[in-house]
Amino acid sequence: MMQQTSWNLLLYPRGSEDPDFISLFLKRCENCNGPEKIALNFELSILDANGRDVESDTIEVEDLVFQKSASYGHSDFFERPKNILEDRVFTLDILRVRCTMWIGEGEVDKEALSYAKTRIALEKISFINTIESFATLKPNRKISFEVTSVSKDALKLSGNVYVRSEPVLEDEMMVEISLDSQNAHLITCQIYILNSAGKEVECGKIDTRNDLCRKSTLVAPINIGKRNLLDEKHEYLPNDKLTLRCECTLSNGIELQRIEETYYDLHLTPLLKERIRDTHFALCTSEPKSVSDDLRCLYKDQILSDIRLETVSKTFHAHKSVLCARSPVFASMLTTNMKEKLMNCIQVEDLEDSTIDQFLLFLYTDILEDLQWESAIQLYYAADYYQVQRLKDMCTSFMITGLNKSNMGDLLILADKHQDSDLKTAVEKFICKRDKEIFFTNEWESFMERNPVLAMKTMHYYLKNSKNLGI
Repeated sequence: MMQQTSWNLLLYPRGSEDPDFISLFLKRCENCNGPEKIALNFELSILDANGRDVESDTIEVEDLVFQKSASYGHSDFFERPKNILEDRVFTLDILRVRCTMWIGEGEVDKEALSYAKTRIALEKISFINTIESFATLKPNRKISFEVTSVSKDALKLSGNVYVRSEPVLEDEMMVEISLDSQNAHLITCQIYILNSAGKEVECGKIDTRNDLCRKSTLVAPINIGKRNLLDEKHEYLPNDKLTLRCECTLSNGIELQRIEETYYDLHLTPLLKERIRDTHFALCTSEPKSVSDDLRCLYKDQILSDIRLETVSKTFHAHKSVLCARSPVFASMLTTNMKEKLMNCIQVEDLEDSTIDQFLLFLYTDILEDLQWESAIQLYYAADYYQVQRLKDMCTSFMITGLNKSNMGDLLILADKHQDSDLKTAVEKFICKRDKEIFFTNEWESFMERNPVLAMKTMHYYLKNSKNLGI
């Protein structure tokens, strides 16, 4: 475009000089084609959700020209709102900008409209941390944890849970989370307490999207103090253990950056051009649906469903093609002369309704939502039975991350029952690295009485591998 030249629109949401302002520049690419110099006029605008100008400025270069790699604009183009999440410019956490470019005056020889999008990548990491012997936890004694994401970047989170010791806030619980990466930063952290019934109770949140500085460490207070937790120990501290679930959102750079559409030689009336702009703006600014979004609607809205999954209390409607594509067990049921194919119905009596709903949603979207310890065990069972390996791997990773002394026995039994050598080895390593903490306890004695063969195999693993494990 523009005599075969190439351009970049440079946007600095936190300012190029002053973080109180959004900076916006038009830059000519260094390696673009076209003449060495080009005289160009342009207008920079920030738009609201309806495509209307909130702030704009026309820059006429006049005697100045764009050489290759040259840029013009404003470092203080738009004052940054105090609360981005409530500002009309940042609807759905999206910032919309427009650059209009033209050369000289007079008759338009060739007109073009281009639409581009940049999307920042986000990653959520959710993990569980259990604090044992909570009643005797001393002030400022930090209980450390560490977790690694399963993404290709393998981002590492570490942190501490502790009771802050200050005169006024001497029983306030704190969660401190740090991100070990120079290319990513923390955005939000949501904290939940898992009560004695396994239900989540929201107890803390921190959101840095309004902050000017990017964060690699977040410190979030738990809004239920230690005294209140102890007063309500039957609710929050079963067996004197505090179980927290932390859900962190990270940003690790640009996920999408592309020109989506270009129109050439429009030669349209001003009214028609404005209608095209408004229509296309509405289409481009709303986040496009992904395949998983569309398949979720297919499942939830029961569109053209042709198979039922029935429990004692509920019926779930699904699609044979999806079930067959995701599970060889379903494929065998529905492509051979089994009763499930003939009746268009699959009886499921060993899974809870909520587990089946989560399981089916995963088959349609490849996404796990609101995963907790009990639901992970149920979904692991379903994934193993119906041979959905990806779901099984994700549940395994979640359970290993949340492994602790109170649930290690259950997980060891689960791994042994399903003949899962990887999961079993992970639990055995966990036990062996904490040998004295575990082997000399009443809980381990009870485990040996109930599961003598499994306990004997674990001890054999310990004796055989203690040297390699550095014990």
